[in-house]
Amino acid sequence: MRDPDVQAHGPASGNRRDANDRCPFVSVVIPVLNGEEHLGSCLDALRHIDYPAERHEILVVDNGSTDGTAELLSRYPVRALHERRRGTSRARNRGITAARGDIIAFTDADCVPTTGWLREIVRGFGASEDVGGVAGEILPYPPTTPAERYAARIRHLSPGRYMSREVFPFAVTANLAFRREVFEEVGLLDVDSPQGGESTDFCTRFFRGTGQRLELAPRAIVFHRHRSTAWELFKQQWGYGRGHAYLYLKYRDETSWGWRETLKVYRDLAGSALLVSRSALGYVAGGTKRDDLDFEYFELIKKTALRLGFAREALSRGRFYL
Repeated sequence: MRDPDVQAHGPASGNRRDANDRCPFVSVVIPVLNGEEHLGSCLDALRHIDYPAERHEILVVDNGSTDGTAELLSRYPVRALHERRRGTSRARNRGITAARGDIIAFTDADCVPTTGWLREIVRGFGASEDVGGVAGEILPYPPTTPAERYAARIRHLSPGRYMSREVFPFAVTANLAFRREVFEEVGLLDVDSPQGGESTDFCTRFFRGTGQRLELAPRAIVFHRHRSTAWELFKQQWGYGRGHAYLYLKYRDETSWGWRETLKVYRDLAGSALLVSRSALGYVAGGTKRDDLDFEYFELIKKTALRLGFAREALSRGRFYL
């Protein structure tokens, strides 16, 4: 005699298994360096994603952590990998080469994916046969500091800001996925690129090397913890500036950067400094809100860091323009 539970639920369970079997196998790659503080929140969220457990894997690549990251990883059902050579590109490449998935999806240790994140990423690939990559939405984790509120206000990292750019359109790897064949066709991430330029470079090679589309999946959401202090924001933007310079140098035959572009940047920087001064005077006089003063202040920090990082990278590579 058959088990009554099997009689009652067997067909439905079989249907669910059939549906699950049709889901592509997805590898989620997360690089981490001393991420003990926030990694647990990311992995806890991934435990509850709405995607068949047998159809995805989570690979966390420890990039040389010296805090409690390794001990934290031992408490989660993930594939813990190690990449001793520093750099997020190297860590992600380690995950790519070890991944078993038909689709390889990226997020970061300071992100919190929503329940439907992975299913929406996969759904994006079904939008058209020429979709080779999918970018999900990146929303700010509830901000608590002025720096975090600034990042939330400018929609920092949101793919809608970057995918429509005329020069080097891209989406960031905090919420980005590609078919496995894409890496076989265009290669891995550029390990020579400073942090902040590697995703732009890869997307550039993706568009040119495959002829495929990068689809935006606005419902594939992760919440990102933005930099909480002015100094952390400065260091982040410094890295982005270095990455921008690296891109212009790598693709210098297709792009132009000379004294006119440099002058335009410095004019903008001077304008931001003037706005901070005016906002500060207005705040003292009672006519400017503190949030508006903070915004202009962080705008100046961002632009200054970008310029200094750009100049540093250009000079280090023998390009004597600032």
